Amino acid sequence: TVQVASGELLAVIYNRFKEWGLTPSESEIALLLIKGLTAQEIANIRDSRPGTVKSQSSAIYQKGGVRGRNELAAYFVEDLLAGVSLAD
Repeated sequence: TVQVASGELLAVIYNRFKEWGLTPSESEIALLLIKGLTAQEIANIRDSRPGTVKSQSSAIYQKGGVRGRNELAAYFVEDLLAGVSLAD
């Protein structure tokens, strides 16, 4: 089911965050970035400043070897779609 698949994807994402050496705070921010939230929205959720979120986002991108939010999200979507034929 979709629920099982999303749970497995979340486990894969958190394992990768651990491999990258993300802190718990960075992991939370990274997940919110993948979900498409803005720095301001993340700051509001976390009761912090947008500048802090942007700084942590930069650290996340560096640790993950990606150039930004789009590459971060694409990194995991690529794994999810591996082996899926788009011709069907």
